[in-house]
Amino acid sequence: MMMFRVLQVVPLFGVLFVFYWLAVKIGFFPEKLDHVLFHMHLPSNAWWKPTWGDIMILLGVGTLYLELFKSTRTSEATIIDHLFSTFVLIAYLTAWLIYDWGGNSVFLILTAMSFLDVIAGFTITISAARRDLSVGGKT
Repeated sequence: MMMFRVLQVVPLFGVLFVFYWLAVKIGFFPEKLDHVLFHMHLPSNAWWKPTWGDIMILLGVGTLYLELFKSTRTSEATIIDHLFSTFVLIAYLTAWLIYDWGGNSVFLILTAMSFLDVIAGFTITISAARRDLSVGGKT
């Protein structure tokens, strides 16, 4: 139960940011973002060759889904999550603009996803709160 509470307040894009930053600190990113992980032969006779950058973007898409799902709740924890998500967006923007390890397309796409998380999170939460208010009384 406590773990679920923590996940409600912790912005998952922050976790993704820390993962990326740790990969930078050990010298893995951004040099290995174009490194192919494996080859997979598809029924269309094409070969799928995902890179670390592709995997990071897919993790970002999954994270965006989870963050949007978290935005549908109306509670104090959701407001705190939005506040923290805004700080995470500022960290992404700062890293993208200032640090050389953030100056690549993969990091820019993660930054854009973090931006969408903040904007959509506030929009969805306000809409859900308005709906809850109209159900409880007069509009």
